[in-house]
Amino acid sequence: MVYCPKCGIENENDTEYCIKCGTSLAKNNYDNTQTSSLEKQVEDFAEEVGQIGRKAGKIIEKGAKNIGEEVKDIGKRVEKEIKDESVEYRRLYRSGKNRVLGGVCGGVAEYFKVDPILIRIIWAILVFLPPGLGIILYTLFWIFVPRNPAHNWN
Repeated sequence: MVYCPKCGIENENDTEYCIKCGTSLAKNNYDNTQTSSLEKQVEDFAEEVGQIGRKAGKIIEKGAKNIGEEVKDIGKRVEKEIKDESVEYRRLYRSGKNRVLGGVCGGVAEYFKVDPILIRIIWAILVFLPPGLGIILYTLFWIFVPRNPAHNWN
């Protein structure tokens, strides 16, 4: 059996031309052209693969460079935030400036940066709505929340 070099169809041994595509099956005719054609296809394929590899390498290199720049920018922003003095650490203290009994309402008002009268009104409502809750909370805050050391407690 002889196979056609062009279409790959199986032909009889004594056939001169392919029964499907009509290509000459004489050994002298297609051996050299088939070999050179195949070599050319392999070379073209290798060149295409090389080009694709070079393009992929450039794309990966560019992407890695962009990622590196993004990481540097994020690092600079984080360092700036750490060094920035505008971030303020707040702690809950009882107030010595705005106190009536123990300074609890004044301290809560200073913590949330609101008027102490508003906190006192809310605390008074808590005394009556769930009966005694405001008194219990005020007593616990008075015991456990420390005095503000920056205020005068005389």
